[in-house]
Amino acid sequence: MRKTFGYHLYNNGVGLELLQLLSNHSSPKITLRYIGIEQEDVQSNLAKLPKR
Repeated sequence: MRKTFGYHLYNNGVGLELLQLLSNHSSPKITLRYIGIEQEDVQSNLAKLPKR
């Protein structure tokens, strides 16, 4: 349940730092792996952001 909660929070814009704190993980990389976010997911979401 905790993984699903973190995954949905992340996908709804909650910052990774807060998720890391809530999950008591030592690094953001661990938190991303824990909630099942892969590097390609991060890159595809960054590509969707509007250009400045």
